[in-house]
Amino acid sequence: MIENEELEVEDEEYPEELQPVLELSDGIYELIEKLERIREKLDTYEQEYLDADLDTRESIELPSATSIGPWNEFVYGSISQIDVLSDPF
Repeated sequence: MIENEELEVEDEEYPEELQPVLELSDGIYELIEKLERIREKLDTYEQEYLDADLDTRESIELPSATSIGPWNEFVYGSISQIDVLSDPF
């Protein structure tokens, strides 16, 4: 991926026809960053739960199917869609 700072310096030389490639790359990068933050929160939650004693575990609110379900649908739906798409080249 080309860094935005590099583009600013060479903005006039950057080929306009590559703009869709850059936008897709940037969008994928942004999606990955957001998913990584969510994964880190899930990992932290899981580890805190596993490290807690039984009394503390009873007081920890577990995520409901209502909150987890849409995320599972989104993630696994996205994986399925990516598997169906051909490479963008």
